[in-house]
Amino acid sequence: MIVAVIGEKGGTGKTTFSTNLAGLRAVAGRDVLVVDADRQGSASYWAEARGGKGLKPVTCVQKFGEGLARAVRDMSRRYEDIVIDIGAGDSKEIEGALRVADRAIIPVQPTGLDVWTLGLLDDRIAEAKVANDGLKAWVVINRASSNPKDGDTKQAHTAISQCENIKVADFVVRDRVSFKRAVPEGMVVSEYRPADNKAVEEMDKLYKIVFGEENGSHGS
Repeated sequence: MIVAVIGEKGGTGKTTFSTNLAGLRAVAGRDVLVVDADRQGSASYWAEARGGKGLKPVTCVQKFGEGLARAVRDMSRRYEDIVIDIGAGDSKEIEGALRVADRAIIPVQPTGLDVWTLGLLDDRIAEAKVANDGLKAWVVINRASSNPKDGDTKQAHTAISQCENIKVADFVVRDRVSFKRAVPEGMVVSEYRPADNKAVEEMDKLYKIVFGEENGSHGS
């Protein structure tokens, strides 16, 4: 499985999603590669930190530019799963990743500025499907408020549902401290202590829509 985590806006949680998906897949016994296509290098730092903690390791390589699709195709012969963490912006990396990905995950915050960027990505995914008809794409609302009176998430869900080529996930990921602290430590959220069961449940739901199966292990 090749998974591309993409977005036009920065700060939406792409690296959080990428590293948690890759780490959970590794803990489940799969041979996983993270392709860090974000020049900030956060996924690379995560993999390095993980390797120093005795946790299930995840290989990470950096790759940028027009050769991304070709490189991912080559590496897919050696790894069971590849997760591509792509930086923000309308980039060659997004174009290349969509040509080879089986799944595209687009985290967005439930704000107008984030949601407005989805029109362009909807068009990009439609173009990619011409050559890559197996591509499936989901928007996942991320960093949503835990306040039950907050109406932004519902409004964002309604706006996103207007996209023609992107599905809207039937769950949201809340703004939780455990996500912010786990990634710099090289962990997935199920490995972080004290345990945050709600965060673990949210990542399990993301795992299921990406890989089509339940997450059978939390690295305990």
